[in-house]
Amino acid sequence: MFTVRIIRSVSAFSVVLLLAALTVSAGDGLNPAGEPRYGSHLLAPGFSPAPARYDALSGGDIDVRSLNLGDNCLGYAASDPDFRIELTSEFSRITFLSASEADTTLIVNLPNGSWACNDDTNGLNPALVFHNAPVGGYRVWIGSYAAETYDESALTISEAGPETLPTTATGPDPGRDPLYGERALASGFQPAPFSTQLIGGGRNPVADFIAGEQCRGYVSEAPDFSVSLNDSFSEIWFAVHSPADMTLLVNDADGSWLCSDDYLGANPGIRFSFPLAGHYDVWIGSADKDNYAAVIFYVSEREPEASIEFAIDASCDGLLETALQVGAPAMVAASARSRISAYTSPDTATTRVFLAPPGRALRLVGGPICTDAHRWWRADFGGGVYGWLADGDASSRWLEAKF
Repeated sequence: MFTVRIIRSVSAFSVVLLLAALTVSAGDGLNPAGEPRYGSHLLAPGFSPAPARYDALSGGDIDVRSLNLGDNCLGYAASDPDFRIELTSEFSRITFLSASEADTTLIVNLPNGSWACNDDTNGLNPALVFHNAPVGGYRVWIGSYAAETYDESALTISEAGPETLPTTATGPDPGRDPLYGERALASGFQPAPFSTQLIGGGRNPVADFIAGEQCRGYVSEAPDFSVSLNDSFSEIWFAVHSPADMTLLVNDADGSWLCSDDYLGANPGIRFSFPLAGHYDVWIGSADKDNYAAVIFYVSEREPEASIEFAIDASCDGLLETALQVGAPAMVAASARSRISAYTSPDTATTRVFLAPPGRALRLVGGPICTDAHRWWRADFGGGVYGWLADGDASSRWLEAKF
């Protein structure tokens, strides 16, 4: 059986990585039997030129989300597929990516009749990675995220991972929905401080979009969180707790951008004196490119103190509890009995960068991210080598804390 991995930028991918292969009929919506609007193409392993690129216009009048093909199946597409890609031999790995300056979605009907979809991977570019992809026809739709929108796009196909393909970085966008929710607060709110855990980081270098000495780090396009304030505050603080090196970016109620790198030790914080009533969009960035880390974002009517304590929840459903934590040393467990692979992103669909043998020491600098039945950590192996690796599965541990 083949597998398909859907990759989202944490801004996307924030960050998260999802597995989806749902056998569902699109009914009168998308028509896999329709004539491809932009042609059919045959591909065999080792095809050239690589990557293959086929131009199209995204969009259509069908609301894909209403078809209930899967959580990540959305956007607006035409009834007939845009392309039919015929694989004449099995591929060990093949990547489908929609490259456009606009926000597009990617919908694929697989040879077995199931559906796989993605929204954002590289910036706003969606991608799907298929492993052990079988012979057969893959019907492909490039959707527009917004209704009545038709944009120049291209289907890019490669045997490499999505990190080698075109990317779009649009910068932090207050017009997008927050990834982890929103909260309205009034003076004297309880419990105090208000706090929530989320995954910070992204693909967009803040300094490329916003000027300021403290404006640095890498964030997602969409805000991580949004806060609505009433007009009764004399002072309020937005702050971040994380053992990883993170930054804080806020678009406030009058549209101004504020940034913080280090305030309380290495943790960022921003003070608002008599803040305007209204909407505040918040991004938690990673200081290092390609890093994503669990953080506590909190809001307080008092200045944060060094004594304030938060605990990062590292539990993942179905997995063993762990004592691992970002900032602490760890090692590959002797019980692993074999070398553990580390990847460029928290998914085996991406490039393997390191093989760590049992007993190998490392330092955790990012994570944890729960996805694809694993808990992933970003590790510093020394010598400038970094990679994401899983700490175990439902019955065994591959990494252990080094005390």
